[in-house]
Amino acid sequence: MGDVLKALGVAFIGAGFANTFHARGWVGVRDSEIVAVCDLQEERAKRLAAQCRSLGIGDPKLYTSVMDCVRDPRVNAVWIAVPNFARLQVVKDIVEEVLQGKTNLKGVVCEKPLATNLKDAKEMLRLVEKAGLLHGYLENQVFAPSVVRGKEIIWLRGASIAGRPYLARAAEEHSGPHEPWFWQGTKSGGRRAVRHDVPQP
Repeated sequence: MGDVLKALGVAFIGAGFANTFHARGWVGVRDSEIVAVCDLQEERAKRLAAQCRSLGIGDPKLYTSVMDCVRDPRVNAVWIAVPNFARLQVVKDIVEEVLQGKTNLKGVVCEKPLATNLKDAKEMLRLVEKAGLLHGYLENQVFAPSVVRGKEIIWLRGASIAGRPYLARAAEEHSGPHEPWFWQGTKSGGRRAVRHDVPQP
């Protein structure tokens, strides 16, 4: 008989809007379980942990410290879904623990966007690569059927006439995350972070 595959132990870092949806989707993920939930607000962590238990995807331990969470020997991967402005610091904390050999962590994934700006996103990538971690980006829009088909049409028809495209834009909306930081450009990043003293085209 072959070796029994050990379930991947995953920690949700952030117990807000995004990870509540990831928890619902986890029921379709094999050979893994949610072993930890970390959030600065313990009550929110308790709610997400209860949701995980009710869905049968794990019996997570609660943490309010990222460093304590990744030191949990059962944690092999983390799902980062804290507010955009806090993601770089979370990655710094994780990488520090990895470089000191205090964790069994093998990989990290981060909810979109990686950070509030390109500089911080590049720094996050540099850090996880320095630590030798597997890494991923939780982005669904690039795989949406309409976006995939649009790309095919542009490359098949448009590129042959006008040349290689250099920019593509898409938009989607949802009602969350229902937190004040999301509506503050300096904390959420992207277009909302445009400086108003710079002339816009």
